[in-house]
Amino acid sequence: MLSKNSPLLGKPKIIYRIISVILAAVILIADELLPLGVSVGEAYCALVLVGLLARDKQLIIGSAITGTVLTLVGVWLSPPQAQLWIVWVNRILSIFLIWLTAGFSLLQIRSIEVREESEEIKMAYQLLKEEVNYVKLHRVIAVLANSKQRIEDDLADAMQVICYHTGWPVGHLYLRDEEQDILNPTKIWYLKDPEKFAPFKKVTEATPLALGEGLPGRVVNSGNAEWIIDVLKDKNFPRARQAIEIGVHAGFAFPILIGTKVVGVMEFFSEEALEPDPKLLEVMEGIGYLLGRIFERYQANIQKEEYDEHLRSLYNRLESARQTEDKRIAGGLTDELK
Repeated sequence: MLSKNSPLLGKPKIIYRIISVILAAVILIADELLPLGVSVGEAYCALVLVGLLARDKQLIIGSAITGTVLTLVGVWLSPPQAQLWIVWVNRILSIFLIWLTAGFSLLQIRSIEVREESEEIKMAYQLLKEEVNYVKLHRVIAVLANSKQRIEDDLADAMQVICYHTGWPVGHLYLRDEEQDILNPTKIWYLKDPEKFAPFKKVTEATPLALGEGLPGRVVNSGNAEWIIDVLKDKNFPRARQAIEIGVHAGFAFPILIGTKVVGVMEFFSEEALEPDPKLLEVMEGIGYLLGRIFERYQANIQKEEYDEHLRSLYNRLESARQTEDKRIAGGLTDELK
């Protein structure tokens, strides 16, 4: 059965037509040289098969017609030797075989077309399913970005949701230390199999990273999502050199951003090596901005608390001054009454 990726299908159809003409000429010459009792008409089936290789319905039908005509022409061109009824029986059987081959070839092409249409529908459905999944993921993250939980709980929930929707079994958060300008590992994890990934968890929590170092460090430097096909083969993945078996291979990470400032990096890992998924990276970069709102909200709350404390202090000072003034006025009235 011909596949869509067959190298023969990539050739221009004119080549197949030229091949068909050459084959037809060779078979006709052979038919002229052989006696009438020996029919080579079935050889014209090769013309039909050339049309099948070209996936050209017109060429298949044209080859069948050409083969039929040349088979009949051979009755007058071939040297006489057998009885006439034997000649016609052989020729009719050859024509029947030619058209039978043409029929099967047309059915084969239709079968290929139906299969390709089915594959395209399945691919379109899969793409639609992924888009719906990413829309749901965005909606959930947007809700978390505006919740009133602790920042740690929001980030842990976000990581769990991302792993659930993407199917990646390991997730972890690095936070940026602005004073030392390094990335510190956190205790915020998602582990589908905690026992299996325990070595990687242990190594990660003991590995702060400089900017540009490891997968998270690269994310900070570029400000974009990054992908590693296999961390065990990557020269810039320090954690892979600290343990014999860390249980992960492919990894991607994206920045958590406040404006253009990277405040943290979420990284995710798979149990097998995987080629980059540009769509996934694009979606995760958008989620990085949403998660940045959690940090913005946290900073806003701190500023609000400081402002509230300042107002309370001012109110207390004003209240103390008012009470002092009230006592002074009350004392003055008492003196006048005396």
